[in-house]
Amino acid sequence: MNRNFKKFAAMLLMMVLVLSMFSGCGNKTNNSTSSNSGTEATSAPTDAAATPTEAAADTTTDTTTDTASTERQTISVMGVDWGYGPLANSEMEIYWEDMYDVNLDIEWVNYEDYQQKCNTLIATGNQYDVTQVYKTNSNFYYPIFTQAIDAGEFVDLTPYLFNNGSGLAETNSVMSGWDDSMWEQATYNGGIYILPRSKAEIAQQSGINVRLDLMEKYGYTEEPTTMADLKDWLIGLSDAATAGEGQKIYALDFFGEDFMTDRVKAFAVSFTGQMDWGIDAAGNFTYMQFADGYLDFLNWMKDLYDAGVIDPEFSLGNADTSKWKAGNSVAYLTAWYNWNQSADLTSNKIFDSGTPDTYKAWCLLPVEGPKGMTVSANSYDIDSCIAISSACSEEKIQKILEVFNGTEEQYPGYDMLMANGIEGVHYKLLDDGTVDTSDEVMGQKRTEGYVGAWNQIFLKVDADQITSKFRRAGAKAASAENVARAEEIKAAIVSYLDESGLAYATTSLTSETYNNQWSVLTSDVNTMCTMYVMGEITEADWTDFVTDIVNSADYKAIQTEFAAAAAAK
Repeated sequence: MNRNFKKFAAMLLMMVLVLSMFSGCGNKTNNSTSSNSGTEATSAPTDAAATPTEAAADTTTDTTTDTASTERQTISVMGVDWGYGPLANSEMEIYWEDMYDVNLDIEWVNYEDYQQKCNTLIATGNQYDVTQVYKTNSNFYYPIFTQAIDAGEFVDLTPYLFNNGSGLAETNSVMSGWDDSMWEQATYNGGIYILPRSKAEIAQQSGINVRLDLMEKYGYTEEPTTMADLKDWLIGLSDAATAGEGQKIYALDFFGEDFMTDRVKAFAVSFTGQMDWGIDAAGNFTYMQFADGYLDFLNWMKDLYDAGVIDPEFSLGNADTSKWKAGNSVAYLTAWYNWNQSADLTSNKIFDSGTPDTYKAWCLLPVEGPKGMTVSANSYDIDSCIAISSACSEEKIQKILEVFNGTEEQYPGYDMLMANGIEGVHYKLLDDGTVDTSDEVMGQKRTEGYVGAWNQIFLKVDADQITSKFRRAGAKAASAENVARAEEIKAAIVSYLDESGLAYATTSLTSETYNNQWSVLTSDVNTMCTMYVMGEITEADWTDFVTDIVNSADYKAIQTEFAAAAAAK
């Protein structure tokens, strides 16, 4: 986590000038400062209370002059690198530091290694000043983190957020718009230990993206409204497109043995009426794959498989065989806003670069199943979050809250900086308002500076995917028809969530048995799903398998512990 040479040289020159100036006046100034500037970027502080040490000045003067030296506060940070390989001391990082008058000793750890490294540091009490908290088993408050909280290793942010109208959550222009449910999701054992970075878009994984060009070409423009209709529609269009296009066009972009993946989960929701965990009519916490109706979902998938419109070798994880963006499938269950195309279909191309410009994307409205709609609620409305080490002094906590919670109102141009980086360094702003990132050098700087990803640790505006994706400036804007459909989909999702109350029943709840035994208890579930869909086991086999799990001591303990945790909230 070394500071760059230019900063060090500038600081050294300033110290020399200050010392030389006061030596001419007969004053003696002794500045003593320690920091972690000599620590390697891949190493965490070994003494959480003192590393990195806050800048301190020990000033000795004569009887005529009192002189003190001040330096930037240093904040150590650990965040997730999603495979971009950002560089330390990039121009983006330096810009943030100058903007906030602070030193950011930040380590971006690759997502594949992040959880293990983060947990090791937390478990040993060596966490950074600021740590990005990464969900485990769909929960921000996972065991190692909560154990550290219970041991007093992280700051309860409640008094900083809520303080008779003057707290951060009450005055910050972004946070003040969050409702009570947002803060309930951020609460553990009566305290708020994670600081959300924004509110995510609503029910994100609820979009049935489809090939509009195939719908129009083969006469399937009447959209299905029920799961039964959708099955017939997918089979019919898949068969027609396969015959007409001279290549296999599958019904769904689907691969692998995970039947709880977002590629099919919203379909399962329509048959079960719940998310991963729900509460049944008897008041018991129930896992979706063991709930009434889940077998009906498997039968729906089996009908597609038997009709030959799902890759017959889907279980092998052939990711490209049925890839929707490559033109190999009729439909793709994904985010409801991920089908945005520019009006000309080319300025912003949603399909792979090698596909024809004639491909057109569309998204169906939520489809009705026996127990609900094809709407998949978010496990959290919190898109990402950070936690602050309790080893930080009160002064440092206040500085962290200042630095990590900026807004457009405080810093004009903040939102553009957060999204696109520094004008002239990371992008060019064209006359029509379009951001041009085509320059190769700028592209490299964007990667090195991790532009667009700082929003996972810094506060950003709440997600508005219709504005950011469909109503883009200039040529990249979507057609009026597509904008209207996106608005129609969002309105339908909002209405359904309000009416149904669909949500994860276990958000922010903990169960020790779940944490310790769940992966063992359910290790064979998806394999059994695969075998059932492929016709290798019977309905009786599936039912017996599920019955054994739900009657097990571990599953019953999990239900009891979730119920107790919910009652204690």
